[in-house]
Amino acid sequence: MKKLSTVVLALSTLFLLTACNDKEEKKSPSQVLAKVNDAEITVHQLNFVLGKIPQATAEQKQQVLDQLIDQELLLNKASELKLDREPNIVQAIEAAKRQILAQAAAERVMGKPAEPSKAAVDDFYAKNSGLFADRKNYEFVMFLLDKAKLNDAIIAQLDTAVTPMKVKAILDAANIPFEINEGRRAAEQLPMQMLPKFVAMKQGDILSMNEGDKIMLLQLKDSQAAPVTPVEAEPLIKRYLSTNAAQESAKTKLKALRAAAKIEYLQKFASAPVAAPATGAMNASAVDDSLKAGLKGLK
Repeated sequence: MKKLSTVVLALSTLFLLTACNDKEEKKSPSQVLAKVNDAEITVHQLNFVLGKIPQATAEQKQQVLDQLIDQELLLNKASELKLDREPNIVQAIEAAKRQILAQAAAERVMGKPAEPSKAAVDDFYAKNSGLFADRKNYEFVMFLLDKAKLNDAIIAQLDTAVTPMKVKAILDAANIPFEINEGRRAAEQLPMQMLPKFVAMKQGDILSMNEGDKIMLLQLKDSQAAPVTPVEAEPLIKRYLSTNAAQESAKTKLKALRAAAKIEYLQKFASAPVAAPATGAMNASAVDDSLKAGLKGLK
């Protein structure tokens, strides 16, 4: 029964959007594409799904129609098993309905952000040369160790280490346990605010990054230039700026909605987290400012 419930829940969004229309006035024969027992599958139901498949082929249309038939069969079985009375399914259907309505309201209230101007795109390209004109692919040797184990003396020694073997020797001599690994990273996989420092790195230089109570030392093994031209970058930058603008607009308008509403917490689990500084499309750990000054590439 659990497996069947999962299938029904997966189909519930479409059902919620189409069920009301099925109960309206009798459809003309041209609207009905298939009959499943006493239920009818209409062209409107098909077109709703096909809205997500531009220029669908005849084979794709038939596949969607067959899926709608399978959906109807499962809904019939769900009704027969009285699944719509099970508390967890009632909650899931209600949650799906809330999500659909909230998303629709968000799209209506937030609107579509204006397309970024050419000047904004050019400015972003110029200010983020590490992602574009100076873009590189990097190869690192990475050392993960406890942050508390490092001190000024060890940092000073690491500042002279130009090979992974020397880093390893320094850590071993200080009895500092560590994990070592190698990895390749494209510029867009690194924290945006650190890219100028990565661009300036020379072979053997080290950057440090926080990993919770650990510290990651990234020693540059090699890098290869991989620039992106303004023409190639333009659609990527537009998408990025549009997404950021939409997020900022949503925050502003939701803040206004909250301010206009009466909200009372009867139980609160924690204070709101402090927002982390944006790193663009890259999701990475924050830089450990306390260690930057003592390692190559961070001066």
